[in-house]
Amino acid sequence: MSFDKAEWQYDTARESYCEKYNKNPNSLTDEDEEIIWGFAGNHIALFIIWLIRHDFLGDLHHEEDFEEKDLEAVKNQEKTGMDIFSQYCDMKFTEEDICDEIAPFIEEYYEKKYLNDYCKCIGNEKVLSTTFSWEDYFKLEPVLDEAYKKFLESK
Repeated sequence: MSFDKAEWQYDTARESYCEKYNKNPNSLTDEDEEIIWGFAGNHIALFIIWLIRHDFLGDLHHEEDFEEKDLEAVKNQEKTGMDIFSQYCDMKFTEEDICDEIAPFIEEYYEKKYLNDYCKCIGNEKVLSTTFSWEDYFKLEPVLDEAYKKFLESK
């Protein structure tokens, strides 16, 4: 089951990119496309970082083909959530990406409330028109921590 996919936001992100940079959609370069995919997947990549920093990734990400050093690199801010999201998740956020412990929270919070919190933290005018930054992540992290805390208290 997919919780989210960058492709679901791609068209809107592309429109936003073309408008923001006054680009013709028919003349986009590979570099332009990479930025657009960053716009489309940024909200997911930020959430992936939260999962990594709290050791909530699924078993899939602890198998041989997944580099544990990449997880540490994210924790040390040497790699971004987008690096992991594009390299290991194929720009899709699925149930395989999470451990069983966090699944109920994802179903309740990510699918119903996360985008609202993301928009408030990042700024509505920047949604689907911004690429990854650690500054944005650190604005969002305490919001996610609080949401998870409230979720646990409600159970």
